[in-house]
Amino acid sequence: MSADTSDNHPLAKILGNVFLVLVPGALIVMLGYIGYQFVSGIGPEKKPEAAATPVAVASTPAPDSAPAPAAPSSTDPAATPPAAPADGGSAAAVDPAVMALGKASYMTCAACHGPDGTGLKVGPALMAPSLVGSELLLGDPNKSLLVVLKGIAKENMDFMGVMAPLGAALDDQKLAAVLTYTRNEWGNSAPPVTVEQAAAARAKFAALNAPAGVKRAEVDAVIEAHK
Repeated sequence: MSADTSDNHPLAKILGNVFLVLVPGALIVMLGYIGYQFVSGIGPEKKPEAAATPVAVASTPAPDSAPAPAAPSSTDPAATPPAAPADGGSAAAVDPAVMALGKASYMTCAACHGPDGTGLKVGPALMAPSLVGSELLLGDPNKSLLVVLKGIAKENMDFMGVMAPLGAALDDQKLAAVLTYTRNEWGNSAPPVTVEQAAAARAKFAALNAPAGVKRAEVDAVIEAHK
């Protein structure tokens, strides 16, 4: 009796072994894939993100009219208009050309009254009185016009110089300008002297006989007498 040799053939053994390995492996892979899909399918359902809710911005209604500006405070210096000078004028109201002419004409006066109007010093004495704050200069223009036109008599040694008459040296324009300048320089403030005032003073004081000048104490009386 002969034995079956097919079971003992080497190729048959190899194929049998491969079959035994591949079939279980394929089954394992297939079962794993099916299990993954199953688990993924029953997982929690993702909810779509909610759309951002628009926020309504309430608009502020425009006012019917713009608010009225606040009344300026009485303590605000910018809101308070500058007060007019009590004497009716100041250097700010003077024509710069007149001030320039007056300054040039004052060079003659500066020899005694000094370049700053305070009187030129000669040791402890002064050549002439100060023009800064001078009542005679800043008061009635006729007084200063009379003094410049006719001069001041020298009665004592209060001042070293002599106020000589300058009517011949200054025409009406220069006379008005030099008085306007001195009345509005060095902190002084007084209305300008006009050319018409200078001409009128020259005319009404022309007959006054005072070759040595008018006495200081008589200035008011002379002005009163020639009104």
